[in-house]
Amino acid sequence: MRKSRITFIFLLILAFIFRYNFSGFIPAFFLNTLISLLIFSIGYTIYVYIRFKFVQDIDRRVITKGESVKLIIKLCNEDFMIYPYVYVSFFGSHSYFNSESYSQSLAITPFSKKEFVFDMQCRYRGEYEVGISDIYIEDFLGLIRLKYRIPETKKIIVYPKIEHLVNFDVFSANSYESQNSSQGNVEDVNSIRDIRKYQYGDSFRKIHWKLSARNNTLMVKNYQCISDANVNILIDLRRNSYNKDVTIALEDKLIEAAVAVLNYYLHKGISVNYMYFDDKIQILKASDRHEFEYIYKMLSTVKFNQNVPLADIVSLHYENSNNPNDIVILTSILDVDLYNVIYKAQMSKHSICLLYVSPKTLVKEKFDVVDDILDILPEIGVRAYTINPDDDIKLVLGG
Repeated sequence: MRKSRITFIFLLILAFIFRYNFSGFIPAFFLNTLISLLIFSIGYTIYVYIRFKFVQDIDRRVITKGESVKLIIKLCNEDFMIYPYVYVSFFGSHSYFNSESYSQSLAITPFSKKEFVFDMQCRYRGEYEVGISDIYIEDFLGLIRLKYRIPETKKIIVYPKIEHLVNFDVFSANSYESQNSSQGNVEDVNSIRDIRKYQYGDSFRKIHWKLSARNNTLMVKNYQCISDANVNILIDLRRNSYNKDVTIALEDKLIEAAVAVLNYYLHKGISVNYMYFDDKIQILKASDRHEFEYIYKMLSTVKFNQNVPLADIVSLHYENSNNPNDIVILTSILDVDLYNVIYKAQMSKHSICLLYVSPKTLVKEKFDVVDDILDILPEIGVRAYTINPDDDIKLVLGG
């Protein structure tokens, strides 16, 4: 466009010089032709801008990671004149989706339409803009470009995948042992809280056999909990220093691990405190499926934008906690400061489990300090798991 403008201005200056230095039909015709072309080109572009129409249609707005969503885009020309230069750019031209997205220049013939169909498989949890990002209408002289206003940006929410763990028995004391070792200390078997369908990993002792026979499907009894023991799940919401693709892969796996652990404990009848930092420590309590759904949906769009070191948050929590409850820490940033706080918390009769999402398979760096910390943690009684972005959560944590 810059070259077109320079060329046209140069020709226009030559036409003026030619017109006012030489009389006759040809100089006047040359100047008037250029001015007429300029007026017609701009006027026609404005007309196309006003008359241009498009439609975006998406089959689902909310999906789960790994599922596909279909997006259909139609660009329409309802006039008897051609729309010569239409430039369209699409969202999603990155590795977040398994699809080909791009920008394209096209001409739309009279009484016709251009249709684009995208089948996008969503690779990571989060909220994303999809569809058309920009539309530009350009005149045929290449002098101006009008940006078309997009009335509505299409967005989809991708929920993290729920992995059902079977054996995540990481603690040997405090709440988990007390609830796991004696059913009488956890649940009142004479008081049924609710009945639900059987899920893989449920105890056969909880099956409601009469109701299962009546409904021709296995039904499980959930008893009222009479223990106030719980597990604290603390997620590190700091943004790491890697590039965009590595960062989103680490964040996605971190949330997937958090959802799996939260789901596991709630299925075991153990209440959970989900903790995060947002100006101050925020605590969300979950003890049933309804509360799980709320936290699950929140985790699907939570932003990793905190700057407070995780070591300070863990320290603030265990120093102000009256009960030595178990703490599950999830992070992709493991350093000496965090290790020191974990050590102090463990020595203060808190039981700590660390879930570390490692970038080692995605970046070419040495992680000597991290490796040393992971080697030392079991010696002080901390159960530590290393999860790579391409790992199966169930295989690592106990599926």
